[in-house]
Order: sequence, then structure tokens, then C-alpha cells
Amino acid sequence: MWSIEERHMKTLISIVMAVYNGEKYIEEQVKSILSQTYTHFELLIGDDASTDATVSIVERIARSDPRIKIHKNSKNLGSERNFLNLLRFTAGEFVCFSDQDDYWQPQKLAVLFQLLMKDARNMLAYSDLEICDEKLCITHASFWKSAGIRPRQGPLGEFAFLRNIAPGCSMMFRKSIVEKMLYFHQPQPFMHDHLALVLSANAGKIVYTPQALVRYRQHESNQIGAFYHSVVNPERIRAELTAKIKKMQENFSAVEVHGLKKLSAFCDCLRSGNFVQRVSFLKYYLFLRNDRVMDKLLGLWECLWPQGYHGLKRMGFQRGNLIWFERLVFLVWSSVVLGCFFLQFVMAKLGSLRFWSKV
Repeated sequence: MWSIEERHMKTLISIVMAVYNGEKYIEEQVKSILSQTYTHFELLIGDDASTDATVSIVERIARSDPRIKIHKNSKNLGSERNFLNLLRFTAGEFVCFSDQDDYWQPQKLAVLFQLLMKDARNMLAYSDLEICDEKLCITHASFWKSAGIRPRQGPLGEFAFLRNIAPGCSMMFRKSIVEKMLYFHQPQPFMHDHLALVLSANAGKIVYTPQALVRYRQHESNQIGAFYHSVVNPERIRAELTAKIKKMQENFSAVEVHGLKKLSAFCDCLRSGNFVQRVSFLKYYLFLRNDRVMDKLLGLWECLWPQGYHGLKRMGFQRGNLIWFERLVFLVWSSVVLGCFFLQFVMAKLGSLRFWSKV
């Protein structure tokens, strides 16, 4: 009889890697995957009609490791469709996305796999990442901190629609989620990793580890970099949410995906909601923002007084140059703290001295 650990090591994990003209970094990434401490996996590489030496590099490595399986697209599909196309060939009970230019820590598969195995309701696990330059020298120790992300876990439900908090290269999810993803008709308004998060959040629980299990390489050819601004365009948000809700309604019943009515009401609120309606969706306004104090304050401001907030935007003030507002908030906050300190301690101390001088 196998022990629990041995039985777990018999579980196949599928890794899907969409590649295109990745000759510069792909060998280093593939070798980091082949060096995983969890060894029972298949690596599916989908080449998107590369014009450089990418295919010859992976074919050379594949000759010495049968876990690598190469699929060549006859024409360029684009990164998102390439990933989704590869999912059709996965045989594993768990699935990971991989970029062509990162570097995986040896324990990545083992850690994420153990997280999912703790509870059958755990649908997707993700980790932090280290942001590196093109030579894999660490520039930021935590992607979460640099991108303003506070990790969440549990049944996220409809909140997963609002913002993707888990890059595809950091996640592992169950095969049941793959089956739902393949059920989607193309084209669809989700990025592949965001779709996995949304479906997982509505099928069960999301879990995470604070370990940085991937070195997230930044270079001149990144499709999506590690740094991005907090979402501030309500019209774009409303349009994207409306498209995503419609796609979900076309593919799944209301029983399978929760919160669609709330999200539809939020879309209406973004267009013409009154004060009471906006306040009822305060959590949505805040979740859309990065998890830095200033971004949350801007989200609160937009919710409570959108006319004033968008009036400043029309005048040309953007998040990057609202330094004066940050300084004002800091000044007010500092004044409140110092005032409280003065009243609670200094005045109390003076009052105590007067009392004893009278005795």
C-alpha cells in the first residue's frame, strides 16, 4: 500500500506553456520546471508559429525528457488562445500556467499541490512572486507589495470578476476548472488566468501561500509586466463587466455562477447610481482598487462623491500626479493623530500636575 505522500506523488500535474519567439529565455525556464521536486508532471508547450529558434530549443530538450510534449500552431493564435488551446490536451488532475521567460523555484509544484490537497473545496492555489530583471536579479522581493495586492483566500464569489489578483504563472487549479474553461465559446472577454480565478472562486475556495515561488522576469518584450496602475475608469469597468456577465450567462446557469445579479446592479450603479446605491456597493468600489491606502482612499472618494473625483480627472489630474492630494491626506491624518496625542497625554498630564499642586 502507498503512503499518503506516495499516493499524492502519483497524481499527474499538467503544465501548459504558451510560447512565441522565446529563444532568449525559454531554455532556462524549461530547465527550472524539469528541476521541480514534484516530478510527476507533463509539460505541454504550445508554439505559436515562432520565427526564431524556440522550437529547435524545446525539441532538443524534449529528446532527453519524455514529460515534454510539443504542439505547433499552424498560425499565430495569440497568447490567450494559445493557452486555452493547450488546455484541451491536459491529462493531469491539476493544471498550471507557465510563461516562457520566468524561472520556477524547485518547490513550486509541491507547495501549491499540497495547498489544494488540504481540502477538496480548494479549487485554486496561488503564491507571491519575486520580480527580477532580465538576468533574474531580484528587483522587488514581493510582487504583491509592488503591485499593491493584498492576497485573499476563501470563497471570493463575484469579487473575483472585479480584479485578477493572481497572475497565471503563480497559480495551480483543479481539472474540473479546466473543463469549465473549455466549455466557453470563443471569443470571450476574459484573460485565461482571470477566467480560471473567476470559475474557481465560484466553484469553491481560493487559497494562497506567501512564499515567492516564481522569479517573474521583466524585460523589454514582456506582454504584461509586473507594474500596473489601479483601475480608475468606470466606463471601461462597466463595459468589461457587462461583457463578462453576458458571457457567463450564455455559458452557465445562475446556480453555477453566483452574484451575477449583484454585478449587473453594480454596472447600472456605475452609470447612474445615487448616493445610497453607491454606498451599498462600497466594497466593490474598494476591491477594484489596488490595496494601497491611497488607492483605497481614491476609491472611497469616487464612491461617495464621483462628480468631484471625475471633475479633477477631466482637469487632467491622474493617479500619478495626485501628489498634492496625498500630502493633504497625510497632513490631515498627522494633525488628527497629533491632536489626539496632545489631548490624551499632554493635557491629561498637565491636568494631573495641577491637581497635585493643589493638594
